[in-house]
Amino acid sequence: MYRFLIVLFFISFSYSQNRCGSDEYRDLLTKKGLFVTQEKANQNIIRTGQYNIPVVFHVIYNNDQQNIPDSQIFSQLDVLNQDYNAQNTDFVNVPSEFEDVAGDVGIHFCLAEFDPNGIPSTGITRTQTDEVSFSMSGDKMKVSIEGGVDPWDTERYLNIWVCNLNGSLLGFSTYPGADPLLDGVVIDYEYLGVLINSPFPYNLGRTATHELGHFFGLEHTFYAGCSDWDGCDDTPPIATSTFGCPDFPQESCNSVISMTMNFMDYTNDACMCMFTLCQADIMLGTLTTQRAILLENSFCEYNNINDFLHQKNLVKIIDLLGRDTNKKGFNIEIYDDGSVEKKYIIE
Repeated sequence: MYRFLIVLFFISFSYSQNRCGSDEYRDLLTKKGLFVTQEKANQNIIRTGQYNIPVVFHVIYNNDQQNIPDSQIFSQLDVLNQDYNAQNTDFVNVPSEFEDVAGDVGIHFCLAEFDPNGIPSTGITRTQTDEVSFSMSGDKMKVSIEGGVDPWDTERYLNIWVCNLNGSLLGFSTYPGADPLLDGVVIDYEYLGVLINSPFPYNLGRTATHELGHFFGLEHTFYAGCSDWDGCDDTPPIATSTFGCPDFPQESCNSVISMTMNFMDYTNDACMCMFTLCQADIMLGTLTTQRAILLENSFCEYNNINDFLHQKNLVKIIDLLGRDTNKKGFNIEIYDDGSVEKKYIIE
């Protein structure tokens, strides 16, 4: 009886979480006249190497817990770069039945080196807010005067807002065709990056992997159920979303083996591990057409912690140089621990 109660609680917890709100968000924007349906991306893609995407994370916090550390953001970048290049360690868990359709997208994500004004940046903004939490329907996290942060040019940057979302929602994304002032991804701060000691089943950064799939034009694999309208022949039809971590194989829709480990289903982070070839082509087709300007702004010279710290010091130095211009002179000193200090010259 004790074991049964534990299993029942775990299943109940998994179902109580709203894994993704992107479909509902698309409906909301459509009703507001802020979304225009786009033609499906061309899947006949001729790859030209790796595609670099500049990312800015807008961390919006009401308390210290919500002001997540840089390391958490870097862990999320690592997950995205692994998952979108079939380099995730659990890629070996792709069942033999699906090995021939497992896809490598070939997109690389890095923190933006320059802000929209051309000033060096770490690709992370931090904003303290009076808002205790944010709702998907209100979009306040995307508006500075509402306690959030205005996006950087959404044609040139992938904007990811990190904040405390209302209720049990993990995250949501725009699809191609959304209003430019709202375009991007929103992730609850508790589900961004790798949190090894977290008790949640969504602690390995796969919420962002999933939401970016929508950003680049993917539907859920269970979209329209057994009608199989997700746009990909290599994702088997499945009647409904999958929660938890089911044993393989599972069957659905007239005994078809389900691809529950696909990133566009709803399984636990530890139990999803693949995109398909068709999904990869759709995402690249979207990127190289509807989101092509992202590739014109692909400054990806640094993507590790040492380069980040160097850039962080550079940003601080520029900030210091811009202050107190009425002083006669000053020196900038950088110490071994990475700290930076401005010392005025006293005559």
